[in-house]
This record gives sequence, C-alpha cells and structure tokens, in this order.
Amino acid sequence: MRRSLFLSLLAVLAAGVFLAQNQNSVQKLDPAILAAAPPVAQMIVDSDGTLHFGPRTVPPPALESAEARASYTRQMLRKARASAAKGGLASARTVEGVPEPPSAGGSKQTALKIYEVTEETSKIGGVGVTIYSPKEIPAKNRRKVAMEFEMDAEAIAVASLGQMKVIKVNYRGGGPSIPGNEDIVAVYRELLKTYKPKSIAMFGASGGCTLAQTTILWLPVQKLPQPGAVGLGTCSGGSNRGDARYTMNGLDAGLSSAFSGQAPYHPGNLTRTPDQPPATALDGDIPKGYPPAFLLSGTRDMCLSQTVLLHRKLLRAGVVADLNVFEGMWHFFWEDPSLPESREAMTALANFFNSHLQ
Repeated sequence: MRRSLFLSLLAVLAAGVFLAQNQNSVQKLDPAILAAAPPVAQMIVDSDGTLHFGPRTVPPPALESAEARASYTRQMLRKARASAAKGGLASARTVEGVPEPPSAGGSKQTALKIYEVTEETSKIGGVGVTIYSPKEIPAKNRRKVAMEFEMDAEAIAVASLGQMKVIKVNYRGGGPSIPGNEDIVAVYRELLKTYKPKSIAMFGASGGCTLAQTTILWLPVQKLPQPGAVGLGTCSGGSNRGDARYTMNGLDAGLSSAFSGQAPYHPGNLTRTPDQPPATALDGDIPKGYPPAFLLSGTRDMCLSQTVLLHRKLLRAGVVADLNVFEGMWHFFWEDPSLPESREAMTALANFFNSHLQ
C-alpha cells in the first residue's frame, strides 16, 4: 500500500516537473501551427459508407433513400481511394464492383435520359446560353421563364417538372465573380424586353446560388426590377466561415477537404465597392421587393450554415422564404438526378416557381 502510494506521488511530482519545464514552450506554441494541423488525423471509409475519423465512427445516414446511400458511399470511397493514391490521410476498405457516381458532365446526360426536354444553344444579350424546354409548354406557362446558373441537370429537371422554358446562363468566370453577375444582368435585361419581371425566375446551385443572390442584391444599383421568384440551392460558403463549413468537413461528399488533411477552403476577405455586386450571399441588405425564395440544402452539406443564416435573414426582412433541408444529403446532391431526393427537391422548386411567377 505504501509502495503504491509512494509511486503515485512520485508520478505526480514527475508530471509537475515536466509541465514546469515545458510551460514556456507550450505558451509560446505558434497558433499558426495549430491552425495548419490536419482537421482529421486519419479517415477510413468502409464499403457500406461508414466513416472512421480516428476514434470517431460515423455510420451512413439511416433515413435517406437506398439510392442516395449508395451514391454517397460510392463518392466517399472514390475520394478515399484518390487520397490514398496521392499519399493522403484517407483510405478505403477493399471492395470490388462499386460503380462510380455520375460526374459533373455525366449528370447532364443522366438528366436528359430521365426528363424529356428539347435543348438549344444560343446567345442572349451577347452571352452564351443553353435553353431547355418541355416538348409542349402549357398555355399558362408560355409567358414564364426561368434563368439557371451552374448546373445543366438542375435546369433540365425544372424545365420538365415545371413545364416551362429554362435558360441556363453560361456565364464567365467559372464561379462567383463580377463577370458572372454582369453576364446574368445582360441576359436579364434582354429578357425584360419580352417578359414581365414577375414572370422571370432566377436560380442556381453552389456558386450559381451565390450569383443568383448577389445579382438580385445588385439589381437596384442597375436600376432594374426584381424578378418574380428565386431558387437558392446551397450558396457556396467558402467566404463565410459558418459552423457547418468545419463540422461537416469529412462528411460532405461534395466539398470535403479532410481527405487531403487540408483545412476548409477560405479565400480570405473579399471586399467590393458600393457600385459592385456583393461578394457573398450573406453580404448586403435585402432590397425592397425581394422575390419569394426557395432555399435548398442537406444535413451533411458544408454550406448548410450559409443556407439557414440566409433563410433567417430573408425572414427578418419580411420575404416569403421556403427552407428545404434534406436528411443525409451533401453539397450539390441534386447533381445526381437519379436520386429520389433530387427529384423531390426539383419538383418542389418547380412547383414553387409555378406558384409565384405571374
């Protein structure tokens, strides 16, 4: 008993000496070193989509569709294999015969097989566009049109499900940027010559969502009227350090950087002058006459914070805002048009437009 007590006291004294000797080095530890530390020590992806973050184990979402669970698992396995091949921190349990999910380009072809639409390339206001239309537009929708930014599969689905013309604006910049806003405004100006503003919708996903929101905030500066409705599909949040940007890093099949051991992407402080469009979806005041808004995200989306914060901001401004958050879904999940959740989301968006466009 005495020997045990003696050894315990000795251990405590030794620990105290160690802490005293190293106190200065701990206090002087550079915060930049901690900030640069990998957010996930190691990740292992099981063949069923279970994720292992060191001591933490996260099973696949239990309440999503079987199709969504399979798509999520395929994407996470692909990311883990790619990370392992590059010497990254992630690895995948060996599994054979797991097909790849649709790529960004392949999602358009998948959508065209699911939804029957016509496709036409053209220019409007000097900007390249792709126009998707149902085989026959009902009389009540012939004076309605929607402008889409970012994703063909989204435009195709809304054109078919909403039975209206959808114009995908092929803007410059490849992401949120002032040239992108300028191209959208150029097309909108031209459409206003033949459509009433309340008959026009704007919508987009990720970077296209940010462009939709910032363009609408910029319209008063351009002396242009507000459109009749807007669809905001998980606006990109790299410029806004929302909580989900970190808590979902590793769970989000679309945006996660944890596989490489990198911190979430953040471009720094983006400033704009008053005559320019805002840089992010959360910047700027909500203008008078802001249109009814449909917001879309998922519980594993790294941009979920931006979506719910934007929803609250719109509600505070008195805007009609419909928030839709899908269980287990990741950033940009409706890029895979074969998922039941994707069809449900796009059906809800199309119905929202038909309810609010005049």
